[in-house]
Amino acid sequence: MRTALWFSVLGLPKSGLILPYTAQSPSILKRIEFKTKEDVYDEIYRILNEPQTKKHGIGQSLFYQLSFFCNPSEYISEWCWDMIQDYHLVNNYNIPLGENLDDINAWRLDSFNVIQNELNNIKAHKVKENGS
Repeated sequence: MRTALWFSVLGLPKSGLILPYTAQSPSILKRIEFKTKEDVYDEIYRILNEPQTKKHGIGQSLFYQLSFFCNPSEYISEWCWDMIQDYHLVNNYNIPLGENLDDINAWRLDSFNVIQNELNNIKAHKVKENGS
């Protein structure tokens, strides 16, 4: 969901890659053959375990690296896009999450907290990159 948010704010590229293909691996810095979705997920897991990912965050790291070796939209679950849309609807139209605090779905609340945190990261990144 973190990565989906970065793409929803900054744009979602279409690389045109259709399995199988050979592409640049950002983690091992060479071209490798991606034969299955599992090969793509292996690359994603390598990126998630890199020290730079811990420094920059999951959303930003995958935002900048996914399009080198896959079509990002194929690897972001539909529920992520739905949750982002729900977040914006709730915030833009002041829709309550529940009748009271006890009724609020914990998973949705956690997701909204992740989205808010990631929006702050995107804003900080834009300021750092563009000065605005």
